[in-house]
Amino acid sequence: MKPASRPTEASVIRLHSRLFHAGISILLLLSFLAVFLFLFFQFRTATFQSITAANDSFGNYVDSVLELTNANIRTSAMQMFYTSSIRNLRTSGSLTWKERTIGQRDLGSFVSSSAFVDSVMVYNQRLDMVFTSEDNYASAPAEQFHDQEAVALLSHPEGHSYLVPFRRQEGQSVHYAFLFYAEEPSGPSAMLIDVNARWYEAQLLGSLSRERHMIVDGEGQVVLPSVEAADLPPWELFEAAMADGGGSGYVLPEDSLFVSSCWVYHLLDQTGWYYLEHFRLEEAAPGLFQVQRVVLVVFAAVSAAVLGLLLYLFLYILPPFFHISRALDTANLGGQNSAEKFNALLSSHRAYEATRKLQELQAGVFPPDLSLPVVLMTAEGEAGEALSVHLRHVYGGQPPLVSQGELQTTLILPACTSMGRSQILSALREAKLPAPLFISTPCYSGKQLTEAFRAIEELQRLAFLYPGQGVFCQELLKECNSPSGFCPETVSAMEAALKKGQLEVAQAKWLLLLGDIRGDRYSAFSFAIHYVDKMLSALEAEYGAEGGGPIDAALTSLGALQEHIDGRLRRITEAQAASQQQLSDMLCDAVWREIHRLYNNENCCSQMIADQLGMSQSYLSRQFRSGTGMSINDAVQHVRIDKVCKLLGQSSQPVEQIARQAGYSNTKYFFVLFKKYTGKTPAQFRSELPAAEGQG
Repeated sequence: MKPASRPTEASVIRLHSRLFHAGISILLLLSFLAVFLFLFFQFRTATFQSITAANDSFGNYVDSVLELTNANIRTSAMQMFYTSSIRNLRTSGSLTWKERTIGQRDLGSFVSSSAFVDSVMVYNQRLDMVFTSEDNYASAPAEQFHDQEAVALLSHPEGHSYLVPFRRQEGQSVHYAFLFYAEEPSGPSAMLIDVNARWYEAQLLGSLSRERHMIVDGEGQVVLPSVEAADLPPWELFEAAMADGGGSGYVLPEDSLFVSSCWVYHLLDQTGWYYLEHFRLEEAAPGLFQVQRVVLVVFAAVSAAVLGLLLYLFLYILPPFFHISRALDTANLGGQNSAEKFNALLSSHRAYEATRKLQELQAGVFPPDLSLPVVLMTAEGEAGEALSVHLRHVYGGQPPLVSQGELQTTLILPACTSMGRSQILSALREAKLPAPLFISTPCYSGKQLTEAFRAIEELQRLAFLYPGQGVFCQELLKECNSPSGFCPETVSAMEAALKKGQLEVAQAKWLLLLGDIRGDRYSAFSFAIHYVDKMLSALEAEYGAEGGGPIDAALTSLGALQEHIDGRLRRITEAQAASQQQLSDMLCDAVWREIHRLYNNENCCSQMIADQLGMSQSYLSRQFRSGTGMSINDAVQHVRIDKVCKLLGQSSQPVEQIARQAGYSNTKYFFVLFKKYTGKTPAQFRSELPAAEGQG
């Protein structure tokens, strides 16, 4: 045997020598790699310093451009806003024809003499009039003004900050609008200036490249220019940088060691916009860029060399070493195994024996050395180890450990009578070990042992129904032997309440059902829960509510189950209410359409409209009143009176003829209704129309 062992030992010596030289080579390469990494990150730091300096210069330029642009706009706006003739338009409670003509002439003069103002609109709240400088449109009362978006802005200027531009589009024209307003003794007044879009964009971007410079809003949507840059990073990266660095900073296009470019941003004061510039290191600092590239190439080369050496080590040096080590272990099996191998074999044997023993016990087979009766005890999670340690003192020795794992530990207590079991239970409750613990009744036969395993499994499934309980005994299952408390009628009542939008009633029915089934076996409890889940899923599909996910995931604790069901009940009632509201809105719209189509018919009433829609008159009236706050017949009269008012101002026909056109055959009844709805007679109403128009 000696001659055979010498070549083996020589081979091991040679392998050790090769491993030593390979290790020295790898160590040297790693040292060079560390030096190159140090240099690389030094150059990376210098790169970020260059970007920071460029960002400061960029911010100063942006602030200067914005300040100059806003100064021009503010100066022109203030000249217009406080000119006496335009002030009269804004604040006067009554305007003569001359004052109105002079004010509108000055509006047009300001616009025509300005290089950047397209139009100006002035709002007089006292007169509810909008005066405009636009040649194509005349000044008019607010409700008749052609640009209702402008009316909304002028009548509610408090929603916009001073000198903050916002983009407006009217037809094919695009403007950047600025809103000015003041609190006067006579009430607030406002002025809206539409600045020429091309002029404003030229002021902000100038002659800068549209590929490298752009302006975006607070949501990342491009404001200028109209085409977004192709290499703009996702806006989430800008938001993350802004959260850390405020209104000025930079964003790298990707997470890479080699920095070649970035996007510099700066917040435009008072606008909520961000000015972006694509910063290229190759153009700003070409020398630094080249040095960084060289360092990166060297870093890649050294990394490739280290990787090659490691591959050589694992492919050509370590395999022979492991083969020889395995051969030496095989040749020395006669009590010469290493401690590591022995421990591994011993652990494997113990795991095998524990699995075999547990399978035999589950089949009802007692080991020959086990003293009857026995008590089965299991603990989940960390409670298993604490249970084993505690029983050493209570039981007077180490009880047989059937199996131990990360999820569950199973113990067998031999020669444990009912009295001894009671004493152990008392000690466990006083010790307050990590819960939960499961314990069976004493087993005197294989059948009882098999039933004990089944009982433990049932207790583990039902444990979540008893929050706060630490010890679960097999006797608990005797309380679950009565017939199931599940009642399908309760689920039907819950479904009916949900369809009516009665959330509190549905919640009460659910709590009633939960109280009825909490004493059931798990199979019956699970059936009832899945029965409810099926009903809720059907309602979610019917009303388009968001699903609550699989209900099995909520069967981990009573709180999780309650939260799961309660959330679904709320979402279903909200979806049902939304569906009911949508149906009501559709019915109201249909009724209004029929009223406008049939109002000139003297027989037009709620019954006629219900017949036209093929619906019950009482149901339709109830839904319409709920949605609008008025009856269908009142709505008919409103439409008719409104039509009469328009015809009185548009034609000189006799009142009786106009009344017949609106569906009134009884003239006396028409006069009563008109006075009721308008407070005036038709003649009074018509006589006041020219005066009102002249005042406007």
